[in-house]
Amino acid sequence: MRVLVLARHAKAEAHTDALADHARTLALRGRKDAAALGGVLDAAGFVPDVAYVSDAVRTSQTWELASREWDVPVVHRRPELYNTTVATLVSLLRGTEPGATNVMVVGHEPTMSAAAAFLSGPGSSKATLQRIAHGLPTGMAAVLEFDGEWADLDADALRLKDVVGRNE
Repeated sequence: MRVLVLARHAKAEAHTDALADHARTLALRGRKDAAALGGVLDAAGFVPDVAYVSDAVRTSQTWELASREWDVPVVHRRPELYNTTVATLVSLLRGTEPGATNVMVVGHEPTMSAAAAFLSGPGSSKATLQRIAHGLPTGMAAVLEFDGEWADLDADALRLKDVVGRNE
């Protein structure tokens, strides 16, 4: 079984005219939430083999804080994840190394929740689908699982199991 975690970056500082959106850093609450997300995933036995991280400052910081207890062999910092579509994300994930069992993406809304909804098929938790219907809150992650290969990712191919993070 393979596990895919789609995480939204943690709470960032407010947008100002003096700082480009791409350069926004995590707020204090965001730093705490990012570390908590890593702790929740770690406690559930999830340690990624591969991570895809947007190159925005807030996503990079979320990844660094969430992953500090993990030794992740492959981390892809990807500029295209900053402002991407579900189709581009799925295409990127299809190219994941075949031997990877656990994959994590740290990105942005609305793509993370839209991708989780797009990929969720039979066996998905209806309550969890309802939780992501209006978006994935900051510092939270959708946890999906499937029995296929990364190259075969497509609509309705995974099972949405849970949303985890600070609000549990």
